[in-house]
Amino acid sequence: ATQVQPSTLIYTVFQNAGHSSNTGVEMVLQQDFSKAFSFNTNINVYRNVINAFTVQNKYPVVSTYTAPKEKFVSGNIKLNGVFHLPKQTDLQITSIYLAPDILPQGKIGSRFSVDMGIKKQIQKNKGELFFNATDIFNTLNIKKETNGNGFKLVSTDYYETQVFRLGYSYKF
Repeated sequence: ATQVQPSTLIYTVFQNAGHSSNTGVEMVLQQDFSKAFSFNTNINVYRNVINAFTVQNKYPVVSTYTAPKEKFVSGNIKLNGVFHLPKQTDLQITSIYLAPDILPQGKIGSRFSVDMGIKKQIQKNKGELFFNATDIFNTLNIKKETNGNGFKLVSTDYYETQVFRLGYSYKF
């Protein structure tokens, strides 16, 4: 993203901006507490490195942007619980948290969501009735801070992540 003076417009041109790397560790824990409840957790911690870069945007006029090398430690955690209810019914609840991280020209804030699904086996285990929902609380919005040549843009993107599905599947 660059700005050409004296205009206040910000031009965003997507292009490769150099090299970056992520190194980290992932840990998974799974526990069956009973026949009725199991739980698993997935934790990632990583180091994000974005090397210094210079890009030349050619639109609307030639402008150059240079960024220094950045390093940041980030991660995410996913919690997943499965409840085995009576009459061949399962309920699953998943929560995901993504920690703040860096981008080539700024930062992305933390974000989280909660998903849920329920399914019931029917017709002698040949059929399945299901309902699932993603981002139940509609919280998965993306807050970004973009820094450019003479400007700082703070934005929040509201993607359509909240989806509810009801369906039936049949196994032949």
